[in-house]
Amino acid sequence: MESESGPLNRRVFDFFFAPDSKFVRVFRHRDFRIMWMGAFLSFVGSWVQNVGQGFLVYDITQSKEKLALISFCGMVPVTFLGPFGGSIVDRLDRRKLLIWTQVLLALGAFVVFFSYLYMGRKMPIEILVVVALLGGTVSCLEMPARQLVIADTIPREDLPVAIPFQGLTFNLARVVGPAIGGILLAKVGVQACYLVNGLSFAALVLATLAIRTNLSSQKRQIEPIGDLLKEGYLYTMHEPRLKVLFYLETGVSLFALFYLVQLPALAKDILHLGTRGVGDVYTAVGVGSILALTLTAKTADLHIKGLLVRGAITAMALGLAGLALLENRIAVFGILVMLGMASVTLFNTCNSLFQLIAPERLRGRVLSMHIWALSGVGPLGVYPFGLLAEHFGLTYALGWSAGLTGALAIAAWSLRLRLESE
Repeated sequence: MESESGPLNRRVFDFFFAPDSKFVRVFRHRDFRIMWMGAFLSFVGSWVQNVGQGFLVYDITQSKEKLALISFCGMVPVTFLGPFGGSIVDRLDRRKLLIWTQVLLALGAFVVFFSYLYMGRKMPIEILVVVALLGGTVSCLEMPARQLVIADTIPREDLPVAIPFQGLTFNLARVVGPAIGGILLAKVGVQACYLVNGLSFAALVLATLAIRTNLSSQKRQIEPIGDLLKEGYLYTMHEPRLKVLFYLETGVSLFALFYLVQLPALAKDILHLGTRGVGDVYTAVGVGSILALTLTAKTADLHIKGLLVRGAITAMALGLAGLALLENRIAVFGILVMLGMASVTLFNTCNSLFQLIAPERLRGRVLSMHIWALSGVGPLGVYPFGLLAEHFGLTYALGWSAGLTGALAIAAWSLRLRLESE
């Protein structure tokens, strides 16, 4: 008699390894495989550092406001410079640009590593502020460059399927990285998290050097960056689907994503977890992210992206309400999985639509509008919600976040526009 797990095991095997599977379809491209692995290893290091950074800030300051401040500093450069990123990337050699941005990001990690090594918990918080500002500024170019380099390694007909697998690098790392980060925190110390991240950037540098895809800038007449920015903004605002997606992403970034910054406080103050627990809460969100990527990859060829966007925003509102009302560890970990799944479903689906709807010549600068909605607006919500949590409690801030995100979900369902690519 065949075990119940047999059919499930076959479905998993077929999803990844059947000759006609989407996994085989995109990973048959050599340069895509190389960039995927390089990005994954780099992201693992980034998530190891994220765990260490959250623990370090809360350990030094015991302040939810300072948790929000460091995140604010890492994101606020994107608020002002993010829309320029795609326009600049469209004008430069992407290979050189991606390599130098990795070097600068590694430098920031090593600065914190050596500072903590010599000063320990007496390290001034200002060092973390400066490094966060540097990282955020560099990310304005690194994010669109990395996404477009990976997209350049795949034929356009495979792009709708490749984008969810492209996102798998970041979100699989959200499971692996925090688990490693929690172990390093408990066994070695927070400085090890920064060392691992600094070294991990070498993976993406080596991958960028190894690929054969032409990454030089397009040979066209040089236009002022202001004109390029205006062109990308106007196209986004005049294309009804992109305009709605932009506003929905902006609302979620503003109202819903602050909970990620407060995960160290959630682990310590509400769940009463130890050092390893900080990594565990990040891992729970990462598990949801993997489930989301499975969903978006399986549905990549289906015209249900509008449904995914609306459903994801609704799930985020319900999840935030659950965090505000519940303290049971099992329930909270389940909610964190749901929130990870909802947020990645939303942003990965929007990423696909921005790249598929935009014409080729505008793809970089239009994609920057998506990145700006995701990362540039966040500081305007992260820091105020952090202040709210500092003065009135984390559950109070989560309640407001749930209510505002719920209002956004209602608005999303009330729209009659079909949010699909042609």
